[in-house]
Amino acid sequence: MDYLKIVHLSKEPFSNSPDPEFFFQSSQHVACLQKLELSIRLRRGLNVVIGDIGTGKTTLCRQIIRRFAQQDETETHLILDPKFSNQSEFLNTIAEMFGLEKAEKDSDEWQIKERIKNYLFQKGVDDEKKTILIIDEGQKIPVFCLEILREFLNYETNEYKLLQIVIFAQREFEQTLKEHANFADRMNVCLFLGPLNFRESRLMIKFRLDKASMGNRTSVKFSYPALWAIYKAADGYPRKIINLCHQIILTLIIQNRFRVSWALVRSCVKRVSGEQSRRWHWAVAISITCMVTTALILGIVSGHFKNLIPWETADSSKIVKGSLHVTTVEETPASLQIAATQLAPAPLESDENMNDALTEVIEPLPSEKTPALLKQTQKLPRVLGQIKAKDGETVLEMIHKVYGVPDVNRLDKILSSMALLNPRIKYLDGISVGDEINFPALPIYKSLPSRGCWIQLIEEDILEKAYRFMRVYRDSEFPVRMLPYWNNREGLRFAVIIKAIFIDKESAEVSLKKLPAIISSGAKIVTKWDDDTVFFSNIPIE
Repeated sequence: MDYLKIVHLSKEPFSNSPDPEFFFQSSQHVACLQKLELSIRLRRGLNVVIGDIGTGKTTLCRQIIRRFAQQDETETHLILDPKFSNQSEFLNTIAEMFGLEKAEKDSDEWQIKERIKNYLFQKGVDDEKKTILIIDEGQKIPVFCLEILREFLNYETNEYKLLQIVIFAQREFEQTLKEHANFADRMNVCLFLGPLNFRESRLMIKFRLDKASMGNRTSVKFSYPALWAIYKAADGYPRKIINLCHQIILTLIIQNRFRVSWALVRSCVKRVSGEQSRRWHWAVAISITCMVTTALILGIVSGHFKNLIPWETADSSKIVKGSLHVTTVEETPASLQIAATQLAPAPLESDENMNDALTEVIEPLPSEKTPALLKQTQKLPRVLGQIKAKDGETVLEMIHKVYGVPDVNRLDKILSSMALLNPRIKYLDGISVGDEINFPALPIYKSLPSRGCWIQLIEEDILEKAYRFMRVYRDSEFPVRMLPYWNNREGLRFAVIIKAIFIDKESAEVSLKKLPAIISSGAKIVTKWDDDTVFFSNIPIE
């Protein structure tokens, strides 16, 4: 599209098609994706995502397909429009999607169901594959289809469901669930999507423009009142924001401009809606109020009265956020010092049965076993420790912080072991604030390079202490990784290191000097680990 080059864009930034490249990772969308992925990997069965029109359900649907489509151990199937006329049509559609031969004319519905059941058993048990059925526009599902899906959920082993179902639907599907309790009772998770807040709306616009720009950053600039006007006109709904911004970009091209003002947004809204609304008078008043308030606050903070503003609540421990968040919480530098002095969690109760159940997972491969390793394995801990969940945290997020980003096979082992270690938590993909999550000690046997060194920020003897640091540290410039390890001399330790290996001590010292003083004061350079050290997450080696 050559006309986009006028505003220095290489592609359409506000297309109304669900392009995975332009997926904006808002807190609620990321949390939803993580819960769905975890539920599918645990083979929990039925999952439902409900949201208003234009909240990003179809985009999430494409993201789920994208995550699982290229994995050999999963088969993903999609129904875009589930408005079937009768049961036979629905069953034949499912059978064809699964690659089954077309049923004969005299075949009854029971025979088709049996063929589908046999297929799911073969894939799920014999081939050890996960079969995923994703249904978009779920509010169109007829009642007879719900009953068939309920029957599909009865196909299971003693350990898991054979068919994983994810339904994306609009709000009216809530009434359908209320009217069919026997189907709703099968749900593992029911997630809700709402509009974005102003900050996320602003970041989504910037993200899409940067993605579509010809260079690293776009030349198109939105004024703050313009962004606020877009947010108010669209009510935070992503689709409305995208459609309005598309009109704004076209206007910029026609007028050969790069800056988006409040007046330009207002004219585009009038053109899109075809009417003048009183809402704009409110938008003007609110925008002016926000600018004046911001100016006053900045003036106070920079003046002599900044010490009079209370920045902490009287009892912050009682505040629970209303929405899901998966990004790290921004805290003051003093929080790093406070975290190091807080009390450690209560010791984990020993459970011999759990330890025995984990033995098979923890032991190295037969080809790796040596007398030294066999002797060492007997001393290794079975559990790393426990972490008390906070508002908005998910198990998948915790796994990434404790173990790094594991591959599919290791992630399955981690999830299986965590299910054994946490029998009191019914659903790992639906933890509550205050739940104490136990983490298994799964060794990684990997040779370290002969040369190189690492920057260690902190080291703790308790998992939750190290995890508190991960919560408050913002790693935009220096990504970090938790490194749980064990050796005979120190026992079980938890280091937090910069996620990189440095070729020599001099280059590590250069990076160490760039760290903020609050962090670098306790940091050190590690050039060698004990020979018998066993790591429980991947240490950077390249």
